[in-house]
Amino acid sequence: MAVDRGSSKHGPWRDDAMAHEVSGFVRSGRDTRAEEWRSVEPTDELPGDAQFPDPAQSRAGASAGMTLADVEDRSELARWLGRAVFPAEREEIIDHLRYQHAPDRVVEEVAAAASGVQFTSVGELWRELRAGA
Repeated sequence: MAVDRGSSKHGPWRDDAMAHEVSGFVRSGRDTRAEEWRSVEPTDELPGDAQFPDPAQSRAGASAGMTLADVEDRSELARWLGRAVFPAEREEIIDHLRYQHAPDRVVEEVAAAASGVQFTSVGELWRELRAGA
């Protein structure tokens, strides 16, 4: 009894090697090679930059009324904070950002949040920061 692998073009080791070659692209949605000559050759099917779509153009997870710049800014804030810091007040969040060596503009933006309020998530903090805008 033979097991159907769905493709007999390559063996399992070659399939694993090929999957490893493109794993960075699959995860990030863009080319992850530092040297251009190491990048995979583009196919003839996709024109120019369509092969590597810009993740900033994706509005996945964006609330209604958010611009692409808002999505990027919220994403950067979340990148520096993570989930481990919450629930926390403004001062604790600022301390965490400084510990993580976040850019000054991110720290200054969080410093504009209300003092004495406990935030339970990045989304809650983001809404507070954008409430006056």
